Amino acid sequence: MRMHLGSALFFFVSLYASLSVSKSYASTEGKALRASFTQLSPNLVAGIYSQDIDHTGLLPSQTFHQRYWVDTEYAQGKNAPVIYHICGEGDATQGYFLNDNAIAWAKTLGANLVYLEHRYYGLSLPFSDLSSEHLAYLTLNNELEDLASFQKWISKTKGWSGKWISVGGSYSGTISALYRFAHPELIVGALAASAPMISGIGSEQGSQSDVDELSSTDPSDDTGSRQWVYQSCTTFGFWEAQGMDLFNPSAWLCQQLFGNAPYASSTEYNQKYNAPFLSSSANAPSNILFTYGSDDVWTKIGLVQQNNSNLKITIKLIQGAGHHFDLNPPGAFDSSDVKNARAEFVTLAKEWLK
Repeated sequence: MRMHLGSALFFFVSLYASLSVSKSYASTEGKALRASFTQLSPNLVAGIYSQDIDHTGLLPSQTFHQRYWVDTEYAQGKNAPVIYHICGEGDATQGYFLNDNAIAWAKTLGANLVYLEHRYYGLSLPFSDLSSEHLAYLTLNNELEDLASFQKWISKTKGWSGKWISVGGSYSGTISALYRFAHPELIVGALAASAPMISGIGSEQGSQSDVDELSSTDPSDDTGSRQWVYQSCTTFGFWEAQGMDLFNPSAWLCQQLFGNAPYASSTEYNQKYNAPFLSSSANAPSNILFTYGSDDVWTKIGLVQQNNSNLKITIKLIQGAGHHFDLNPPGAFDSSDVKNARAEFVTLAKEWLK
């Protein structure tokens, strides 16, 4: 079974839309998670934000509808903190995104809880098709500025003045860390659970069958596969896992699917988005908790595998854990290591919020 860097919830949605490992939830448990959504978080209010398609000004005044959800059940007053749950590469309503341990953290911290669906996934589609021309606006800069633009808007709309902390798991954990790096003035800390941070490690892969499966530009034919491969080809380099092996999309595959779209440079990516987190520089990112599972294949390209000179971040290896187990919904069989990792996030979050 092929497993790309999904957010571990899409194992029950499609073949390409998961990053499951041996200890991930089975499909029947995934269905139970979806069924219990309204029980765990009954007070979610959905909304639509008019988001810029491009934040560089190339498409002025052109917007798309981006979905979001807000849960104010545990917040007290306008100064309550906000947990900003960054949703990853898939429909935000399909799986754990709206139904994970962030709910428990919001209760503990007395926080508002906000979810924002990732551009080009679910129903947050800038265009009606996924052609290479239209996917050109699926960039890391646009993704990060989506988060900033929405955060400023909803804070003003709701009259919120509390501090924000971002959380994410898997690819959305990577974005959570990068958002803190890009906008430390907007969020005071971040959780990056099982976040891949290194590009270019793994074997190149790409076959004609991949091309055949990923060529459709109709969003209704896809659950996030084509979009994710575009991101992998043009920005991240890391793509999918098979068993305990990692694979990157080959230049041939990317050219077949997306023509002359720029091909990701792992060297440039690592210099810009990996190395700064481990630096002792005064400008190095701060107030980030990186957690990794010892039984997770994606830990191979996490920060835990590298030498760290940055005393302003925390990197934690969770023994016996799979992919972002600490961010998954709490369960009866959670190990003490997973529970301790969740508790450490609360301790750090309280420090960040002071």
